[in-house]
Order: sequence, then structure tokens, then C-alpha cells
Amino acid sequence: MSDSYERPAENKPVALLLLLLTTVMFATGDSIAKLAVGTLHPVQMLFVRCAIVVAFTVPYALWKIGPAVFHTDHPKTQVFRGFAILGSSFLFVSGLSHLPLADASAINFVWPLLITVLSVLMLKEKVGVRRWAATLLGFAGMLLIIRPGTSAFQMAALYPLGAALLWSFAAVVTRSVSAHDRAATTLVWTSLVMLAGATVLIPFFWRPMNGQEWLLMSLIGGISIVGHSMLVFAYERASASFLAPFSYAQLVWATILGYLVFGSLPDRWIAAGAILIVASGIYTAHREHVRAREARERAARGNGDHAS
Repeated sequence: MSDSYERPAENKPVALLLLLLTTVMFATGDSIAKLAVGTLHPVQMLFVRCAIVVAFTVPYALWKIGPAVFHTDHPKTQVFRGFAILGSSFLFVSGLSHLPLADASAINFVWPLLITVLSVLMLKEKVGVRRWAATLLGFAGMLLIIRPGTSAFQMAALYPLGAALLWSFAAVVTRSVSAHDRAATTLVWTSLVMLAGATVLIPFFWRPMNGQEWLLMSLIGGISIVGHSMLVFAYERASASFLAPFSYAQLVWATILGYLVFGSLPDRWIAAGAILIVASGIYTAHREHVRAREARERAARGNGDHAS
């Protein structure tokens, strides 16, 4: 990382406001995507969205930071992260063509629980009994939503579930690069890798778009640029353990927009499952906060002992 980079000072109120605004924006973007996927293939949607994002984010990053924004100590990890997010985006948009917005969003929000599992498997992190219990509770909520083995089960539910899994992989590898690469570097690499992947596939799925489709895709691209930028700014100003529980506000907005735009509401099973997933995620974030605080206290005591 460049020596000139200085992390912004902590500002939790501003970070929380930014995060809550992103939940509104992402839910709105998902609603627009559900409208567009009725006529456009998900690959074409992703290609146009990625092209718009790259057209704005890369020149802006070069203007603000310069060529140093492309420097990374982990190029392979950055490429893996980009393709994981591309796959996650493709699966989620594909799910929107078959599932109500709130249902797809509720299933997709199992990703914080999957991060817990992957952190143990990939990063060898230690997870206590209470966090495992919370994770199992969240998975129980997911099963209530998709109800495998019953007549209510839809194969399309596997789309947002797969999207959550890929997003979790991306989040876990992000931890390994965040200590060395600035947030803007990760954002630029992810945008470029996603565009490269979509470009390889687009010849098989492209068709001319009409004015309404261009408008929808421009809105999705704009929301993605602003939303992800605000998300980066939020996480630069407050810890993930503080912000994570508030991310579930997106489910509320998805439910509201699903009703206002598409006239659909979750049934009681989906609502109950979503409540379990949210409760589990909030408790998991709380335990992350507790562990981070305890680690800081141990480090402070260690420094005190060393100084004495």
C-alpha cells in the first residue's frame, strides 16, 4: 500500500448513515434488475452494468490516487475475488427471474453465516459454541424459506443460495488483502475482472436493447457505482462488526419494494425464516464485536507489560 494513504478517522454516525442509504440503494437496484431480467439475459445485464461501473470508477480512481491504485500485493486473490463476485451477481439476478424479490433477498442474506463457516475452513479461525449455535439457527431459517423436500420447494432457490456462497468466498478472501491493499484498489480490480469475465460471455447473449432497457441498465449501473462507493466509505469509518447488523435493513426495503412494485409479500414461512436469519446474523456480528474488543484489550495489556 502507498505510504501516502491515510485511513479516515472513525465516525460511526456518518458510517451508519452511509450504510443505511446503501441498503435502500441496493434494494432499489435489485428491484430494477428484476424488472430488466424479464427481457434481458443476466449475462447481458452484468456486462452493461460492469461496463458502466468501470467507465466511471477507473478514471475517478486514477484521478484521485494515480497509477498506484492498480498496485496489489495479491493479484491472484484479487482476480479470484472478482470472478467470485461476478458469479454471485449472475446467480442472484438469475434467481430474480424466478423468485419474488423479498424471497431471493432473504435467502441471499445467509452469506454472513457462510462466512463464519468458511472462516473456519479457510482462515483457521476459532469459533465458539455460541457462534456455531447462531449459525445453525440461521441455517434453520434458510431451510424454513426454501423448504426442501416439500411441494413449496423451488429449484430457483438454489440461485440466491449459490450467490450467497460465492459472495462469502469473496468476503473471506477480502480479509486477506484488506491489510495490504487500499479499498479503492480492491474496487478497481473487482470491476475490471468482472468486466473481463462478462466480456468473454457477452458474444453468446448480446442482443440490441431498446430505450427503456438502456434506461434501466443505466440506473442499475449508477446505483452500483454510488452504492458501492458509499459502502467503502462507510467501512473506512467504522468497523464491520458495528455496521454488519444494520445491513439487514435491506431485507425490509426489499419487502416494501417487492410489494409496491410487484405486488408480492413473503408468506409466513419465509417471514419466519428471514427473522431467524436476521437474528442469527445480528448475534454473530455481536460476537465478532466482542472478540475484536477482547483482542484489543489483550493487546493493550501486552503492550503495558512490555513497556514496564
